[in-house]
Amino acid sequence: MRKASAPPPAAGPAARPSGTGLVEAARSGDTRAQAALFDEYLPLVYNVIGRGLHGHPDVDDVVQETMLRALRALPRLREPERFRSWLVAIAVRQMHDHGRRQKAAQVHHRALTETDDVPDTSADFAELAVDRQTLARAGSDLLEAGRWLSDDQRRTMALWWQEAAGQLSRQEVADALDLSVAHTAVRIQRMKAKLQLAVGVLGAWRARPRCPELAALPDAPGARVLTRLGRHVADCPRCQAAVSSWGSVDDLPIRLGGLAVPVGLATGVPALVARHGTAHGLLSSLWHTVHRLFPAKSAAIAAATVSLTAVAGLAIYQYVPQPHAAPAAPGPTPAASAVHPAASRPAPSATPKPAARAYSGVATADYYVAPDGNDDAPGTLARPFATLTRAAAAARPGQTVAVRGGTYRPTGTVALKTSGTAARRVTVSNYRDERPVFDGSRLPSGAWFLTQRGAYTTVRGLEIVHAPDVAYACESCHDDAFTRLDVHDNGRIGLLLSGAGTRDNQILDSDFHDNHETGSTGGRADGLLFGEGSGTGNSIRGCRSYDNSGDGMDISTFLGAVTIDHTWSFGNGVNRWGTANFSAGGSGFKLGGGTTAQATQLVTDSAAWDNAGFGFTEYGATGAPRLTDDTAYRNGAAGFAFVHSPATLERDLALANHPDSWLGDTARHTGNSWDQQGWTTSALRLTDAADTTAARHRDGSLPGTRFLTNTRDAGIGAGMSD
Repeated sequence: MRKASAPPPAAGPAARPSGTGLVEAARSGDTRAQAALFDEYLPLVYNVIGRGLHGHPDVDDVVQETMLRALRALPRLREPERFRSWLVAIAVRQMHDHGRRQKAAQVHHRALTETDDVPDTSADFAELAVDRQTLARAGSDLLEAGRWLSDDQRRTMALWWQEAAGQLSRQEVADALDLSVAHTAVRIQRMKAKLQLAVGVLGAWRARPRCPELAALPDAPGARVLTRLGRHVADCPRCQAAVSSWGSVDDLPIRLGGLAVPVGLATGVPALVARHGTAHGLLSSLWHTVHRLFPAKSAAIAAATVSLTAVAGLAIYQYVPQPHAAPAAPGPTPAASAVHPAASRPAPSATPKPAARAYSGVATADYYVAPDGNDDAPGTLARPFATLTRAAAAARPGQTVAVRGGTYRPTGTVALKTSGTAARRVTVSNYRDERPVFDGSRLPSGAWFLTQRGAYTTVRGLEIVHAPDVAYACESCHDDAFTRLDVHDNGRIGLLLSGAGTRDNQILDSDFHDNHETGSTGGRADGLLFGEGSGTGNSIRGCRSYDNSGDGMDISTFLGAVTIDHTWSFGNGVNRWGTANFSAGGSGFKLGGGTTAQATQLVTDSAAWDNAGFGFTEYGATGAPRLTDDTAYRNGAAGFAFVHSPATLERDLALANHPDSWLGDTARHTGNSWDQQGWTTSALRLTDAADTTAARHRDGSLPGTRFLTNTRDAGIGAGMSD
């Protein structure tokens, strides 16, 4: 039965405000809120500056200076809801100032001929730019390509990197650069064109044996030299053979991931903020604390402190929102289909020109697949393979398979058995903006459609329909990425991950819908299922799972950690097909994770509505799931059902469920709608529900909607499209 009375809210960090409320509290001088706020945003600032300064030894100093300037200026921030873009803008200004100081110091570069690699302006780059684990996984070659960018381009790259990682929106990037969204898109495309050119040159330079003509070219790095090298690489068949395996720079954020904040910085900056806040006398005591926390950096921070004193009247940028660019219509363009892969590379130029357009898939590839292809062909754009199985078998680490638009109707299971490496992933993607559809209607009854075993593989932009059973299954996979998939109208599960060692996989910006059984009782077709297996580091972000005959997302039998963020699950478990004796659980999110703390499952900023069963539930598991900023609305059973587990629920919103919450004695809940008085459905925006199934934005993100946002407290419940 439902818990009779709620325990008093737990003291400490669990009860602190969040979102705009946290900014407001910090702005008013609450030192605990200030410490929490800057602790939350330190990784974002560190990644922006770390990428923007490209591993310069002063990264930590610039991060500290940024946080201190923001702390000092915080009381004058007039729009708390814009705190993130305001903070990033301060970081960009600090990088700009640092760049001017470095130019004045006239830092010299090494010549290409003095080393087997491209020049590196800091001898200890590998230790200072990226943590060793990330560097080992990605390879210094990819990072070094950014050395060819100008300071402004590196700052743009740093912001684009965070956008690609889902940490910033395009509007926030535009705000940080003080540009319109349209102008920001042009600047990003110019930066990417320059980076793509540098990546190509770097690949050719590292070829063994190296092309003699390339080695004979001038060796002093710079924009003009890069142009000359790029012209040679574009026209040289020998160099092109080394370039072809690099793929697109759009994969870089997936390959490298985020930078880890150094331990000293992670503990020092929040401690400094918590100790001093914006109280009177900050500057007089700031130096002593910084000297104690960061003695090795004290000289640089002393200069930052002097600068802080000089800018006590620092003006705060106020931004006018720019409208988002309308998403382009989906589907292939006739012109794009006829272009040779080499045509998509930017023409070498001292001033890079904007790329013609950004594609949803890869612009060039090592191997191509087309419905009218032939598996005895070489797999080129002109003579493509016919099957994805053949192309995947040919691909080697670092290579890309492009799948042309059209419908593929295989008569047997499509097997993906290739693997990449940590530094050289294998990519299987739709070609440009074309739409490949894999139709399983010719498979025998009970056959699984796509199966995969392997690691370090990215699968992107495929539509999978009409499989008689499981549409896509990955067994014991690790370090794989599934992105922009559309899996619907299949006979059972849309995407299944299972088996021991299922770890560090990402499911991004994908849809799983209208999957249903025609036999039995009809209710075993889940949108996304983590089946029996184990592993940590798996994540689901920006996905939709809706109108499936079973559950939306089920990870209840998986013994491991899974993080779910900004994901919607709705309309599941409803008999839309007139199935006799229909029976289904129909929950939005079924969590599990076993009983260990290491297997804690996290759900944030996600929503479940109009499901036949629960909105969010533990499904009998006794682990310790954590749910924050989630929304459950009008589900057929409890919105949040955690009877057996010591679940933690914070700032969640539940209305019109049956009941809204059903919690056991070990559950901890703080600041949720059911913990407060006066919450009714009148606080919800219930129009625009159709927007939730609309086409995604061109970048793959969820469509814009105000559905299920509330007018009472924006800090409670899911932000939907925020």
